[in-house]
Amino acid sequence: FARRKLHRRSTQVDGYVSETEQVEQIWRWWKDNGRALVLGLVVGLGGLAGYRYWDAAQTARAESASINYQQFLQLAGGDRTEDAVKTGRAIVDGYPDTTYARLSTLLLAKLAVEKNDYPQAKIELKKLVDDGGAGEIGNVARARLARILLAEGAADEADKFIAAVPAGTSGDRDAELRADIHAARGQIDAARTQYLLALAAAEKLGLDRDSIQIKLDNLPSAKSHGS
Repeated sequence: FARRKLHRRSTQVDGYVSETEQVEQIWRWWKDNGRALVLGLVVGLGGLAGYRYWDAAQTARAESASINYQQFLQLAGGDRTEDAVKTGRAIVDGYPDTTYARLSTLLLAKLAVEKNDYPQAKIELKKLVDDGGAGEIGNVARARLARILLAEGAADEADKFIAAVPAGTSGDRDAELRADIHAARGQIDAARTQYLLALAAAEKLGLDRDSIQIKLDNLPSAKSHGS
């Protein structure tokens, strides 16, 4: 019982490690492909001369945003949390409609979680969800919100956010979170199914499977659940 209680009290806020890898992949993709996505539109609207002007301006702006974001990452990875937060806010305010701003908002939420400031983390994440919330960044934000809400005991509200994330979009990385939410809501069969998916995903991704197996083993048996 003590073992089960320990793992139930172990919140899902820890899932930021694998999600951070997702965010870094998004950022690298945008850095390589973002400008190409709008090239056709700009050429059609303004012609070659207009594109050259736009390209020069956007290149300078993107380079500035990239430099600031790199600095933000370095500060966030060190001990200068206050400076990191100021830099992150400057990016959000200075480049509000860019992917850098959205990625910075995710990282600001992570820094808030590390300080146990869950209310501020929820504010940051809800900005991303409320502001369209499309794409992988929006799905990461929803999953992180669900983790925090589950840790606070709001399993039903957590379920609403994770339900908006299409299953399988993150390679079943969210299966463990879905299972935790089902378990907290007393949906044992659904929890067992998701824990099995999480075990398979963890093996495929080379992640630790022990904690997931313990949660699965601690689920009530089918006989005791039915009685």
